[in-house]
Amino acid sequence: MEDEVIRGRDAQRHIVEIAIEVASRVRKTLGPLGFDMMLVDRMGEHLQTNDGATILKMQDFRDPVAKMIVEVAKAQEEQVFDGTTTTVILLSELLRLADTLIERGIHPNDISRGYREGLRIALESAKSNSFSLDPQEGAMEAAKTALTGKTAGDYSDKLIDLCATAALSARPEEAKILAMPGNTEDSQVIEGVVVMKEPCLSAMPSKAKGKILVLDEDLAPPQANISLSDPTKIAEIAKVQDEYIKNRLNSILELDVKVVFCQKQIDSRAQQVFRKAGILALRQVRKSDIHRIAEVTGATIVSDLASLSEEDIGTGEVNFVKAKPNAYTTITGPEKGSISILLYAITEQSAQEIMRALDDAIGVAWLVATEPNMVTGAGTIQNQMARAIEKAVPTLDSKAEAAKLAFAEALLLIPKTLAESAGMDLMDTMHELSQDADAGVDALAGAVSHMSVREPLAVVQSAMKAAVENSVALLRTHAIIKSKSFQEMFEESHR
Repeated sequence: MEDEVIRGRDAQRHIVEIAIEVASRVRKTLGPLGFDMMLVDRMGEHLQTNDGATILKMQDFRDPVAKMIVEVAKAQEEQVFDGTTTTVILLSELLRLADTLIERGIHPNDISRGYREGLRIALESAKSNSFSLDPQEGAMEAAKTALTGKTAGDYSDKLIDLCATAALSARPEEAKILAMPGNTEDSQVIEGVVVMKEPCLSAMPSKAKGKILVLDEDLAPPQANISLSDPTKIAEIAKVQDEYIKNRLNSILELDVKVVFCQKQIDSRAQQVFRKAGILALRQVRKSDIHRIAEVTGATIVSDLASLSEEDIGTGEVNFVKAKPNAYTTITGPEKGSISILLYAITEQSAQEIMRALDDAIGVAWLVATEPNMVTGAGTIQNQMARAIEKAVPTLDSKAEAAKLAFAEALLLIPKTLAESAGMDLMDTMHELSQDADAGVDALAGAVSHMSVREPLAVVQSAMKAAVENSVALLRTHAIIKSKSFQEMFEESHR
């Protein structure tokens, strides 16, 4: 019944081995020529993607070190929307190089000091090599880099424009992507909210402008859960139900409502009343859409029509679009900041992959639109930071300085991986990069050159900080104590 304990160098070696294994799952996906990974779950469902964050999310890691690294990747994606693969492979390389330094007799504390000093110099170098672009141009450049090498890259011209438009119109969390069959080139950004719903009745108006009611209750009479055989009693209950629905409908009609969005059901009698009154009504609207509609129109979500008042009503314009293969309804209102993207794709697989790419691209485009500091990508910024560290005047003791230089070496793993994916000669590539601090890897041309690829400074900074802080935390781990799982305890108790 004893816990499993790994101590000292065994614990350090275990951490390094696990980090290298996790990084190996995503390293080959980096860059414009990165490879895809095919993931198959226990039910036989498969997914082919080169999105590092998705690959890591779908891994069933049980080791605590692996789980910690996956959490680092998730945090990177949540904070800056991109750079998860860079973060993970940089973290792994820092631990691998630290392990070699420990073998040479350098204490983890000295390595931590060296890594932090290297990080400080690298951040200064990244800042000095950064530049600002016009928000529109910056958003498009950031989206272009995020989409490169992914399925969405095949339609980059169209999708880059979509991402930039979306990023300049709303925050990433306010952008909703709706996928449907069709030609990706027909994809579009629509201001406001889009719901994949049709009016309750075809005779209802397809367009409406004015007051909007957002409802979160069944617009139907209460049901009597009793069994009756007396026709008189049945008639009395039907009369009560009829009066109930009439009172609720009258409260809506008195306020001159033009559109009703209901999260639940709308009774057939209510539908006919709305049709005759020229009211556009939609039922069974998703809860998430109901909240977005309320935000855009300024309405209050009503859960009890008995207390309905003028203050609960929103305003806006609603249009039903009878498009093929899927009809949809658009809602715009006085409150800005919500957009919808209609994404067309040939297959469901490609739609899901493009959606994942768009999520990242819209995020980084928004990041640049709000903070337009960018750096040169394709391994250029890592090359610049590594050379800055190498040229820096030594300020630490010899052991910490060795760790600082190891940090510079770790940074070069990014251009090295890009060259490796492109099938370039690694020795020649690294030599050429060492001769020109401002050069990067042109994977498509298979050459080292000055690149025009742009990426957000914030993504680079976040990836380095996350990699260093977590590698230092793992280096300071003296022991890993694993309690037995309930399954193991159960099996032991029945032996």
